[in-house]
Amino acid sequence: MKTLLDSKSIAVVLTGTEKTKSLSKIARSIGWIELRIDKFLEVRAQDDPLKWVKKIRSITNSKVIGTIRWHKEREKKGIVIPENQRMQLYINILPFVDFVDVEIKSKIAFRVVNEAKRAGKKAIVSYHNFHRCPSERILIHLCKQAQKLGADIVKIAVMAKEENDLFTLISVLIKQGKKIPMVVIPMGSNFLQRLVPLAFGSQFTYAAFDKKTAPGQPLVSEIM
Repeated sequence: MKTLLDSKSIAVVLTGTEKTKSLSKIARSIGWIELRIDKFLEVRAQDDPLKWVKKIRSITNSKVIGTIRWHKEREKKGIVIPENQRMQLYINILPFVDFVDVEIKSKIAFRVVNEAKRAGKKAIVSYHNFHRCPSERILIHLCKQAQKLGADIVKIAVMAKEENDLFTLISVLIKQGKKIPMVVIPMGSNFLQRLVPLAFGSQFTYAAFDKKTAPGQPLVSEIM
């Protein structure tokens, strides 16, 4: 088992409200930074998200993930970005990120993955469920779908409400992680349970900088 608290296994989620000066203090040591373009467009609708992406890129050597989350896989209702606009946003940010994150079930998933590969970048193909943890059979099926789409990493983030949900996620991680790198997030669970998948091969876990974007998501200051 690898250590649970390696800073390189942390992905800090940014939404556009952060102060660059305070962010730069951790940007050099954290392994991953996720840029939630959809959240940015909610809080800074008049600003150019591409300028923000470029700015963050200039202050960090961390692996940068560009995400324009599909409205159907968000915890709370927010802006609805049409799929053609979402696709264009992905294309615009590709030169300045290392990975893009797109949902397995979204119509543009295949195109996003192909554009990423064409640009020499990688794709996280993801599934989010803010209500429950599906069965192991369903989750394994989703992993296989993500692989068919050409995923470099498969991400499963689901609510872990029942006693056996975390065990289900770990079982999927052990079985599918041998075939493709995975990120597994038991949402809604406590701080320690969120870290457990790291010990079984999950590539990283998410932490908020100052604004939480998922149930049970810890602050990076808590982890550090």
